[in-house]
Amino acid sequence: MNHKAQASQASAIKIKQQNKLKAKKQYSKKTMEQQKAQKQREASFIPFDKESTLLLVGEGDFSFAKSIVEKGYLLPENLIATSFDASITELKLKYPNSFEENYQYLVDAGVKIFFQIDATNLIRSFKLSKHTPWKKQLGKEWAHKFLNNIMFNFPHTGKGVKDQDRNIRDHQELVFGYFDSAKQLFNLVNSYIKQAKTTHTQGYDLGEQTNGKGTGLDDICGKIIISTFSGEPYSSWEIKTLAKDNDLQLDRSCKFEWSNYSSYHHKRTNSEQDTTKPAEMRDARIYIFKEYDRTRKTTSRTKEDRD
Repeated sequence: MNHKAQASQASAIKIKQQNKLKAKKQYSKKTMEQQKAQKQREASFIPFDKESTLLLVGEGDFSFAKSIVEKGYLLPENLIATSFDASITELKLKYPNSFEENYQYLVDAGVKIFFQIDATNLIRSFKLSKHTPWKKQLGKEWAHKFLNNIMFNFPHTGKGVKDQDRNIRDHQELVFGYFDSAKQLFNLVNSYIKQAKTTHTQGYDLGEQTNGKGTGLDDICGKIIISTFSGEPYSSWEIKTLAKDNDLQLDRSCKFEWSNYSSYHHKRTNSEQDTTKPAEMRDARIYIFKEYDRTRKTTSRTKEDRD
């Protein structure tokens, strides 16, 4: 091979290497941009649609409820905020510096508020029965609204049990009970509304879109949302396993971004004090569960049988 041919070959190799390096840089840049966009989406993620309905259980000083209304994440007329505590007086004593202002804000905004609501026994807590249906307890404006979401932020028994194993078991029972109770309430409320709507349309299911994206008459079980801190002992609660035992599957999980809820101040279950470490300095996650899709599994099996 003469000198000219060698030079030409070397030049071709160099160009090829440069193109390869350029492509690698472009790929890296694209990947970085995608990762950045993904982080931005996660950072701004809110676990429910603005037009959907939401039942909040286990509210403390009602600062989370206030935060999502204040930020415009949810229409106030589509929010039901509840507390396990028995009365306004009890909450004033427990949260003397925050509850009253938050409560009044929600009342003025038109949010439905209930006390003595047990997240593990929702139907009984709301005193629902054949003679006392959902619309009677919530008002006529809720007569045709499907219940889309139920959310429990940072569930805690408030017992302060020092035995770690017992503490984990107690919280597993709490979370399991919440999942089971939420499913029962969805079934009772949404089945009744679906039946009423179908009767109104003379038996024809029109697939009406009512509250939120993709929420029609076929969606009996809505989304069950729960947020917890990361790490132990919370990891040992095995939330996903508890959900699976309730025929639920994970729809989505993401980081709980405290900055999205600036008015929310997570406090101890039994007082206005902060937890051992300020909540906003702790990592936390939001888990969204939906009813297990059995049709998907059946379809998959049918396909396997054909193959």
